[in-house]
Amino acid sequence: MFSKITIVATTCLVLAAAGEAPEGTGGIMARPSDPEKAVQAEYENLKSKGTRDALELFIARHPEHPLADRAREDIKRLGK
Repeated sequence: MFSKITIVATTCLVLAAAGEAPEGTGGIMARPSDPEKAVQAEYENLKSKGTRDALELFIARHPEHPLADRAREDIKRLGK
């Protein structure tokens, strides 16, 4: 049975072999994800819960992000 460390190490090596590692990383790191896409995905995930608490969590984590304004509008629409 493989350990989590073995799986992670193997995954890193596969990504490096596939040319997915950024220059200067020794070929062992995957490219970092797009932070904007990560925030958008978080918003969509929390919005899909359909609760005020979920939207307020997004606002607390990203108060200055433009999607925080959208989350505030979503809260108003919930009317709760």
